[in-house]
Amino acid sequence: MNQKLFMDRYKRFNEEDEAIQLSMNTILAFEEYIDKDIEQTTIDNIRDYMEHLIATKSNRYNNVIHIARYYYYVDMKEHYIQMTKYFNSLGVLEHIVDRIAMYESEELKEDVVKDLELPPFGTDSTDLPRYAKKFMDVMRSKLSETSCNKILAGNNHRIPESSFEKEKEFYEQSDSFAEYLRYRHIRKVAELQEYYDENRIWFEQVITPDVIEFVRANPEILSGVIENDKLYITKIPYDINRFLRAEDDTWKRYYACHCSFVRENILDGKEDIPKEWCYCSGGFAKFPFETILGQELDVKLLETPLDGDLLCRFEIDLSNVDYKR
Repeated sequence: MNQKLFMDRYKRFNEEDEAIQLSMNTILAFEEYIDKDIEQTTIDNIRDYMEHLIATKSNRYNNVIHIARYYYYVDMKEHYIQMTKYFNSLGVLEHIVDRIAMYESEELKEDVVKDLELPPFGTDSTDLPRYAKKFMDVMRSKLSETSCNKILAGNNHRIPESSFEKEKEFYEQSDSFAEYLRYRHIRKVAELQEYYDENRIWFEQVITPDVIEFVRANPEILSGVIENDKLYITKIPYDINRFLRAEDDTWKRYYACHCSFVRENILDGKEDIPKEWCYCSGGFAKFPFETILGQELDVKLLETPLDGDLLCRFEIDLSNVDYKR
């Protein structure tokens, strides 16, 4: 590894040299295990190492995050994106379980927990669908469909509300919610253009001109459209470049899906996971607008690749919501 590069980057975090060395040691341990320089690693090397960390009960956040950052620093995009898959599932099921106590009771939460098997951090996405299937089986056996969907539809990645403070300012400065959404979409397209121009990864996405045009053509993506007091949101495909190039609908669905817990199941179909699992994705989609509008919103699942559709699409009923008309 390029230790000087790593040291220079971490000094920007105002870290002490001793702390930086400890962080660097997690990468050196990775290199020692796979017996090669990190810049020569394969995706399979990453998978093997994550299995090793789980087996040795060393699958802790701080033993993984520095590897992911290093891949980002040296522009190994596919490797970095592979690492993000482990973090995307971190704590999600646990947060959903906590919401049972919020909307039902602590007793019911404990009743659910005793029947659950939660995946250890670092579990490969090929093995996550069986956990999702078991999770949904238990949830549906203990809760009504309405309650289950509401509990699933939370901010399960625990994104801080402060992340959307600027968006709330934009909304407050707009004459209407519809106007805010129009300009939000324009800003998001400009943001994608900036990431393309600077050759940077946008979340897990490599941005290309085709990506920019695809988003530009659909105002529901990265923003939303209001019709008759209903807000419609379509999620940007997870691997949008491969989504746009895929000729087979199954592969399109696979590349559209963001969820590490079910994506692989779109290809192999081993587990019968109900489409309502995607209310979790609905919670992610609606959370920015809950923050902007300052109230909890009800979301309805309209389309999901898990059920044969090509994109994820949601509807939010605003008829009883106080928003700028």
